[in-house]
Amino acid sequence: MASIIINSLTYYYSSPKYAVFKNISLNLSTDWKLGLIGRNGKGKTTLLKLIHKELQPVKGEVFAAVDTYYFPFLPSDSSKHTFDVIRDNIAPFSQWDIEMERLLNKADEESIRQYGILLEQYQALDGFKIDALIEKETREIGISSDLLKREFRTLSGGEQTRVLLVSLFLKKNAFLLIDEPTNHLDIQGRMKLGEYLSDKKGYIVVSHDRYFLDLCIDHILSINKSDVRLNKGNYSQWKYNMELEEEFEKRKKENLSREVKSLEAAAMKRRGWANLKEKEIKGAKKKKGHISRISAKLMKRALTIESRVYDKLEEKKSLLKNFEKEKILKLETNTGSGELIAYMENVSFAYDRQHVFKNIWFYLKKGDRIAITGSNGSGKTLLLKLLLNELKADEGVVYLKHGISINYARQKPLWNKGYLGDFLSDNNLDVTKFRNILGVLGSSGEIFDRPLETFSKGEIKKVELCKSFIQPFDLLIWDEPLNYLDIASREQIEKVLLDSKPTMIFVEHDITFINRIATDTIILD
Repeated sequence: MASIIINSLTYYYSSPKYAVFKNISLNLSTDWKLGLIGRNGKGKTTLLKLIHKELQPVKGEVFAAVDTYYFPFLPSDSSKHTFDVIRDNIAPFSQWDIEMERLLNKADEESIRQYGILLEQYQALDGFKIDALIEKETREIGISSDLLKREFRTLSGGEQTRVLLVSLFLKKNAFLLIDEPTNHLDIQGRMKLGEYLSDKKGYIVVSHDRYFLDLCIDHILSINKSDVRLNKGNYSQWKYNMELEEEFEKRKKENLSREVKSLEAAAMKRRGWANLKEKEIKGAKKKKGHISRISAKLMKRALTIESRVYDKLEEKKSLLKNFEKEKILKLETNTGSGELIAYMENVSFAYDRQHVFKNIWFYLKKGDRIAITGSNGSGKTLLLKLLLNELKADEGVVYLKHGISINYARQKPLWNKGYLGDFLSDNNLDVTKFRNILGVLGSSGEIFDRPLETFSKGEIKKVELCKSFIQPFDLLIWDEPLNYLDIASREQIEKVLLDSKPTMIFVEHDITFINRIATDTIILD
């Protein structure tokens, strides 16, 4: 069984200098279906690029006994038909076909020799059955034969993701490094990809979608607050074990605290007795040596107890190093229920004379949390833009209560270049409050010193969402708020939404989030 061996690896970013990994060692089987999780900006993509040799460690080494391939990537020519993009990404089959035909036509001794070399390569990479393999794999991942005939660049982001992953899995001796493949996939696409990956092996996948991870992984590598930890099982099993460990360490820490207080009291009592005996020495003419020995013995016992106190305190420090202290997020929302905030009646919208959706009906009352779901291209973002009066419906009635304050988190954040502090100043937003909210979501204050261009996609998304938490509102409108957002942040957001019960309408593909948060769902076909 081949392995990827990481030996005493240390890596840090240079500007500003920030340690990502310190002296980590891992042995990863290339037969595993390994999920990689952790907070945004904690080095998940960096670890993949170190394994892929795209980055070099500051110290230590990475050894891979297989060829590694990183996703996402761009094909060399996106104007080709999708079938040809897959075929030529596996190996240069089209080029080999032309060259082999040329050599056969020439038919001299040197040409026949070169033909034999090419033929051996062609056969080794399944060249004579590759077309059938492509058709089989694309069917399994939910790509129709019609899509294979279209130019690759005309496919949706989710379709392109699935096509390119098929091309990587059809490579020989390949270990895949798959970085957040679900971000452009709708719910059905995520389920299809999860089921497809569950039948494969030999990959590391970074994802923040808990349902998706449960579908397709058998090991999990977590970049935690103080270590990098490898566990067997899926996400739910990892989460359960982490919660058990945290609960055990909390109780142990509480017991140690009680022991420390008891020992400190005993040490203080012994010291008090020792000092009292020392005072007795000064006034005693007889038995002076005897009293002094008692005093020394009491002081020795006090020091012994204090040593035990120190040991217990050190033991406490070793506990809960990975525990993320719960920090409270708050939404400044108007409370209450029943009041009608928005509705659509019999709404239809067409684009280039093609109906995107027809006959949409919904009523949004105060306290409702409506999820909009549907396949890619079904018009989810368009529906939000109709509600915001950025577009006009072709038919039907769109109503939004006049004068209400709306916090809108866009699918593609507008703040993506420059420095965060400048944007906050230009928009008269409280820097201290913004910094605190980012801290609650796991992004440290140092990101204010970096340009937005250096932020991870998850950090950019957190900045966009922070704008929803910093100002009071009547209505939240969120367009795919969880894209690129780490699991811990998702769970924090779920908690604050359930506690605050805001009025909201949102587009999302995370099944776990929808099931926990939505009071109703609009499904666009």
